Amino acid sequence: METLTFKAFRAVDDPSMCAEFLKQHRKVLEDFGITNVTTNNEDWTTDPDTYVIVALSNKNGMVGGIRVEVDRGTRDLPIHSALYELDHRIAPALTALREHGNGEVCGLWNSNKYASLGLPAMLAFAAVSLGNQIGLRSMVCLVAHYTLRHALKSGFTILEEIGNGGTFTYPIPSIKAIAMVIPDVIALSTAPLEHRRHMMSLRLRPEQERIEVLGRVPTRCVYQLCIDKKVLDLRAYVEVLCMHHQHVATA
Repeated sequence: METLTFKAFRAVDDPSMCAEFLKQHRKVLEDFGITNVTTNNEDWTTDPDTYVIVALSNKNGMVGGIRVEVDRGTRDLPIHSALYELDHRIAPALTALREHGNGEVCGLWNSNKYASLGLPAMLAFAAVSLGNQIGLRSMVCLVAHYTLRHALKSGFTILEEIGNGGTFTYPIPSIKAIAMVIPDVIALSTAPLEHRRHMMSLRLRPEQERIEVLGRVPTRCVYQLCIDKKVLDLRAYVEVLCMHHQHVATA
């Protein structure tokens, strides 16, 4: 049985892993004919407020990745850099979210060998589950139309007040990009119940193993989502647990 390990870390703590992330992500983007996407740069590798999750296969090495960039007001989020010239309203929208703790889920990719196996959704679930560890109350993302379904599963909703109802032609004419937000990343009330339970499980037990079926093939999934392996703030976990019980009771 193949083992996939989902490993989370602060970008500045593992330069070699970040370099591999960049290399593999760029290969995937080039396959789509994309060379000018805002996430295709190295700025985030030296940002202490950027967190990375990679999917590591015991057979094929790094096969996927995603990032969470926390908005401290010191560096533009990728979504700002991508959309500002298309619609200036992205700036005040992000400023309002920053007040209570906001970050962007970005840089999602998976190798072609793992296409149509559900890996993007698994990476997105893991990224959203980090919210309580890094002090976020909301998360934004900019997704292509063909990955919209993964964002919806994770609780993202369309940021309709910008663009054409949240939609932009970006980064190339053949792709429609959608700006999205999770308004409450702790409660996750915008996520479908099944997926909310999964993200709550990852949040309550960031170090766990489970068997997932990827493309009808059982796969051992090992989650290592504890940033810095430090003791987590138990107050956040109590809040998460209370929210979980409330949603289960009303489901």
